[in-house]
Amino acid sequence: MSFNLKRIIGILGTLALLVLMWYVSNIVVYLLISIVISLVCAPLLHLLDKISIKNKPFPCWASAFVALVTVYIALISFLSIFTPVLAEEVRIIATLNMDDVYMAFSEPVRFLEQKAEEYNIQPDPSMPNREYVKTKVLGLMDLSQIPDFFAGLVSGLGNVLIAFFSISFISFFLMKDRWIVGGMIEALTPDKYMAQVKEVLSKSKKTLTRYFVGLIIQVSLITALLSITLSLFGVRNALVIGFFGGMINVIPYVGPLIGAAFGLVIGITTNLDTDTAMGLLSLQIAGTFLAVQMLDNFVFQPLIFSNSIDAHPLEIFLVIMIAGQLAGITGMVLAVPAYSFLRIVGAAFFSEFKLVKHLTKDI
Repeated sequence: MSFNLKRIIGILGTLALLVLMWYVSNIVVYLLISIVISLVCAPLLHLLDKISIKNKPFPCWASAFVALVTVYIALISFLSIFTPVLAEEVRIIATLNMDDVYMAFSEPVRFLEQKAEEYNIQPDPSMPNREYVKTKVLGLMDLSQIPDFFAGLVSGLGNVLIAFFSISFISFFLMKDRWIVGGMIEALTPDKYMAQVKEVLSKSKKTLTRYFVGLIIQVSLITALLSITLSLFGVRNALVIGFFGGMINVIPYVGPLIGAAFGLVIGITTNLDTDTAMGLLSLQIAGTFLAVQMLDNFVFQPLIFSNSIDAHPLEIFLVIMIAGQLAGITGMVLAVPAYSFLRIVGAAFFSEFKLVKHLTKDI
């Protein structure tokens, strides 16, 4: 078979594979999530490998089962903490009187009105400042769509169950038979590239494992700091706010804003029946999120991720922004692990290029 014919067949085969992956995108997502779970559980699997029973190694299936049960326990713990409070919050929001929300902010609104009159500021000449501020405040606090959003989530429960069992099944076998992914890739690799591919598989597994474990540590630290600080301020459901803030923080730059908005909604709506000053409470919640985010940006991320991805913070920032521009929030979440993998591939196959050599010098 001629070289050109082989190339044409290879290109057509690659295109056919991409088209197939597009049509079965759900299964591809299940596989990617399962791979992430297996990478996160890798340290636990290595620890279990050291266990021996009557001089016999701990069975691979048992190690996979223990790791999967650990994931289940973490997931059930999350649901047991988060779901009841969230359901109660949806109930509160569904029956919430927005005029009560506005009245809770009467003092800071009055302060804004006084300052506007003092400096002769009138944003909308067609209405008094009081009406303008009320319209804007109620617009920001429009929560009418939230119950419908969660109703939509419940209606998709069947798909969630299918995804859960599919991911569990795939994850178990990926952890039991750890050669599967590497074996499939090596089977599709021409012999002359085998050494580079093995190097890529080895380095990427170590790098991505360190990254995802570091991500769990980061989420845990942010959850703890938010929960403890908000509890000291007397904010109700501080643990739920902290846990959501830690989880959503995996979305770079946008996640902390979503977490802070969620915290404000939970904090305000669950304290309307108390004598708490809403303006002060809002400042406490927003200030806590701001302080924790600054700590995360300047302490946690450099310490946790510097040893896992070996990339400059500005480099990572640009990669995340480009990924966000191309693929939205999903791209921002996947940007760092995908870039780390591409750097390893570049170091193995394209090290003769000056730019690639510079970007991968620390790998």
